[in-house]
Amino acid sequence: MNLEKKIKLGLLSVVTAIALVGCGSSGGSDNSSTSGYKAQFLSRSTGDQVEEFMGGVIGIADEVGHGKMGDPLGEDLAHADTTLVESQFSWNSTMDFYNNIASIKHVWDGGLKDVVTAHDSAKATQITNDIATALASIIAISDDNDDGTLTTSDLIANDGAKAFRNQISNDAGRSLITTATTNLATLQTDLENLKTYLSSVSFTDADKTECSNVVNNVIVKGYNDLGVEAQKLATALTKLKDTPSAENVTAARTQWRATREFWEAGEGHIFGPVDTLGVDPKVDSWPVDKTQLDGALDGWDPELSNIDGFPTTMKGFHAIEYLLFGDGTTLEAPNNTLNNLDDKKRAYLEALGVSFAKDIKSLTDAWK
Repeated sequence: MNLEKKIKLGLLSVVTAIALVGCGSSGGSDNSSTSGYKAQFLSRSTGDQVEEFMGGVIGIADEVGHGKMGDPLGEDLAHADTTLVESQFSWNSTMDFYNNIASIKHVWDGGLKDVVTAHDSAKATQITNDIATALASIIAISDDNDDGTLTTSDLIANDGAKAFRNQISNDAGRSLITTATTNLATLQTDLENLKTYLSSVSFTDADKTECSNVVNNVIVKGYNDLGVEAQKLATALTKLKDTPSAENVTAARTQWRATREFWEAGEGHIFGPVDTLGVDPKVDSWPVDKTQLDGALDGWDPELSNIDGFPTTMKGFHAIEYLLFGDGTTLEAPNNTLNNLDDKKRAYLEALGVSFAKDIKSLTDAWK
């Protein structure tokens, strides 16, 4: 999604936020299903489907390069801003970026590449190479052991020395990030040029079949897998509430990362119900206003049955992330996190998990 769609809760006072929840309607969550979108989408012309796919992959290339990376990087070292880093509390940011561009690869390899190859194999090869180059340069930002892969261990090694939020604050890290944003700009430009080219192509029945493959094997399967992981996250948060322990903090953190991967790997096709049902802002609004969330939980006993009506940046991935991982300046030890999670916060986490899983289910149901 575009950065401008993210709503900073700091624009609201605590009083206003509570009032929004109390009224139950403003900012509420309508989880009514719009089942049947898959058939609706597949009934459209092949050209319309290809245009939608292209818009999705171009949009996420732009968002990662210019928004998620470019905004916190700033124009120079003095203007680096960690508050603009997505997934800053868990140090998961570079993994987010990688999975976002992997989402382009999923759509591409899932059928779109074959469509393009049938009409211009050179253009297909160009995009394939662009995607590989962009992914490699993102890995390099946080590849602590220089093995060409990216793992959670890379992100948290040496007190997060190569976590994105720390890399924006040193010259070597900034150089790696700049290389990645340059490669993403190339990918975006080439995708935009390809989209223009495809607008004048006469598509075949084989192309339509490939579009169906993207829908069934990438989008629908991906959302179904996400739904499974979302329920696992809700279960892990309930277990943490019922049986508070450092082990259950660690388990919830691990599941948060697993669920996050499936969500970010689906942002290359963020159209349809994810937009019309408002699922995107409900589960992925950022930055979280830490002061706002702390104030609400410390000074107000929320009616958790109304959590679907909470402002978007008081729930979803990043509210859960903040409570599970800490404020991001360090990666809190599980025992320290446990000490900070009183009964109210653990109940809030459980409610966040239930609401999150329900919002994701509305998405999977809509694509049936």
